[in-house]
Amino acid sequence: MEGMTTEMARPNRRADGQASRARILEAAGKLFAEHSFSSVSTRRIAKAAGANLSAIGYHFGGKDELYGAVLRQLVDDTEPMIGPAIAGLDAGVAAAAGDRQKLARLMTQFLGGLLGSILGNERMRWQIALMLREFHQPSSWFPMLLAERIHPLHNAVAGLIGAASGRPAEAPETRLMTAALIGQCMVLGAARRVVWARLDWDEYTPERIDFVIATIVPAALAMVGLPAVGEGPE
Repeated sequence: MEGMTTEMARPNRRADGQASRARILEAAGKLFAEHSFSSVSTRRIAKAAGANLSAIGYHFGGKDELYGAVLRQLVDDTEPMIGPAIAGLDAGVAAAAGDRQKLARLMTQFLGGLLGSILGNERMRWQIALMLREFHQPSSWFPMLLAERIHPLHNAVAGLIGAASGRPAEAPETRLMTAALIGQCMVLGAARRVVWARLDWDEYTPERIDFVIATIVPAALAMVGLPAVGEGPE
């Protein structure tokens, strides 16, 4: 009986440990996004997570490793959206074979999905803010973020913009346009307080997100020289 009790206790302890780790990651991510890595102490993170200070060392080893784990979690969290989007862009550009209406529909679908996720997902809001902070002040973990999230997404979008412009995806102009396009979407999420203040909003409701998409996507299409969806020959 005693052995059975011990075996039953182990899964509970494991689940408690996993829950504690998840709370620390969430609390640390939000604090790092709002205040920067150097401004946040492990004691503050532990308090926000409702965890013992020693739990940070147990689960992560230290503050720097915790920060890396937060960025790793960001990559993992966004993979269900970004992974299929990249595959869809690559396949769509190949299938379009230069057809500008097909390219326009592909970009419309991609940008609608990206903006919807950035503006409508509360967790992604602070993750975007954390990424922008990392872009401004790169840490030792930036190469991982660059290799596993930024390069793959930018390469796929550059393929679409290159197909639209007739330039190679690797051309400097194409890469600049790619950075401008993706950056515009990110800023609408990270700088949402400015957007809300300018539009007298207090939140991104589903209807307002639809309005943003309907406004931004045609401008983005024009920026890369694609027609609005439904315009021009099929």
